[in-house]
Amino acid sequence: MWPKKKLFWLDFGVLCFYATAVLVAVAYHEPWADEAQAWMIARDLPFGKMLFSEMHYEVSPGLWDSILWFAQHVFHAPYAAMNYIGAAFAIAGAAVLIFLAPFPRIVRYLMATSYYISYQYAVVARPYVLLLLCGGLAAVFYRRRQIVPLAIALAVMSLISIHGAILAGALAVGAAFRARANWGSFSSGQRKLYLVALAIVLISFAMVLVIAYPARDIIAVNDLEEGSLGKVIRTLPDVIIGPWPLAAILLFALVGFVVWRKQVFPCVLSLGGLLVFQTFFYGAPHHEGTIVIAMIVLLWISWPEADEATPRLFVPISVIALCFIFAIQTGWAVIAWRHEIANPYSGAQETARFLRAVGADQGLIEGFRYPSVAIQPYFNHNIFENWSTSYVHHSRNVEPLLGKLERGFAPPEYIIVPSENGDVDQNQKRLATKGYLPVHVSPGRILFKDDVWITETFTIYRRVQK
Repeated sequence: MWPKKKLFWLDFGVLCFYATAVLVAVAYHEPWADEAQAWMIARDLPFGKMLFSEMHYEVSPGLWDSILWFAQHVFHAPYAAMNYIGAAFAIAGAAVLIFLAPFPRIVRYLMATSYYISYQYAVVARPYVLLLLCGGLAAVFYRRRQIVPLAIALAVMSLISIHGAILAGALAVGAAFRARANWGSFSSGQRKLYLVALAIVLISFAMVLVIAYPARDIIAVNDLEEGSLGKVIRTLPDVIIGPWPLAAILLFALVGFVVWRKQVFPCVLSLGGLLVFQTFFYGAPHHEGTIVIAMIVLLWISWPEADEATPRLFVPISVIALCFIFAIQTGWAVIAWRHEIANPYSGAQETARFLRAVGADQGLIEGFRYPSVAIQPYFNHNIFENWSTSYVHHSRNVEPLLGKLERGFAPPEYIIVPSENGDVDQNQKRLATKGYLPVHVSPGRILFKDDVWITETFTIYRRVQK
């Protein structure tokens, strides 16, 4: 057995490797539309309007947007700082996992370097960079029965996203049932602490409801045809590992383990709630990682104590299974890190460089569709003549971003057309009849796991026939 001091430095070395990999990838990363959208909302709106008006259209509790708002309006952070801010939260979450999780070290290390934890929710600056940090701290306090710190961690987690609120609610219910079983043995002081914790959690969920409740005129973002049991069947194996038979075995093993450890309510409510939200409300591939974070937190709160008696084969079988899962996910992370260095994640930055080089941002430009928001943060003003805001306001009452070209308005000199399916020529014939020809293409390839999910390529058209 190594001395504890050497084990600490081993953990610290793994954390340094993690931080280095994340920061190198961040240095090469070109933010895509979802990252830019939050930055632009935080940049251009007063804090109150952002939180209590625009978040109804983003269906978000607004914690990440608030962080970006303070970063810009208080600390005057540039756009390039956004991904480093996200990486800082991710590194803090990895530190909690590496130093405080109860799993054997090899499991902790592979979890930390796995795809969602070291790339998708670390390099890509989205609210989910906060999820492991809050979930890990909540698991630590849950195991230690530190009820007020647990409530604070759950309150913050609920403000990350709807996914965070689902996981926080599940852990809160689990803690409540555990407290109910032991209520008779609590002193009056302990009971007061539980009531304080309950108040903290209820206030946070009331804030989620007030801030994130969808507006009546919001544009629907869910795909109803995909909202089915079939999507659940496709999602689960993809999240865990891939092949259905192996994924099913590992999933049943996880559920069985959690049931054996008497953590049924957190397991059913968190995994069930996330799957329902992912399937029937809104779930893109990059949201699947919230289920992985939930699984880690569930294992965390359920894992036996070091001095606790367990079945003879429990530890070796569990370690082998978890190492197998997260070794594959670490392979996905390596592919993603290499992709960041070799390929542009989004063509937005290159598009902005071209527009600035030719002075196009001083004239009339039209931007088509949501992905074009990724170009806006590189300018200090709204460069699109056909956009009423620099971000996309997801309201049915806002004129669609189809441009004014076909409605008799003065034709712009440049038109930016994003492509999410790789077909950069799909608009050329229609625009050619209006006197526009492509003058520049900025490629972008948004990776998910080990393959390209969608492209965020921008084609710039210029009016050549007056």
